[in-house]
Amino acid sequence: MNKTLISLILIAVSGLATAEETPPAEGQPGWQQMFDKLKAIESRSHHGRIRILQEAEDCIQAAKTPPAYRACEQKEAQAREQLREELRPLHEALRKEAKPFRQSRPAEAPAPKL
Repeated sequence: MNKTLISLILIAVSGLATAEETPPAEGQPGWQQMFDKLKAIESRSHHGRIRILQEAEDCIQAAKTPPAYRACEQKEAQAREQLREELRPLHEALRKEAKPFRQSRPAEAPAPKL
């Protein structure tokens, strides 16, 4: 039961995060430019995460002791955080740029309560 509840919460929270970054409605002026910027940021994020996972896998395979393995895990966590910090200003700038579009869109029906 707890796993189901946690899954539902994660789905709801991820939906809220996505809604915040919703680009302008298709067809509005600037839509394609905003969409292209969003795709570029997400592509950069994906490539960064792939690189981090590949480096972590190489490190883990080379680890000979539990402390070496833990060091790999810590290095991976630091790399993920660094990538998040690197991308945060891009997401924030896009969010600010999209704000006028979001304000001009009609309000959507509220999501059902879980």
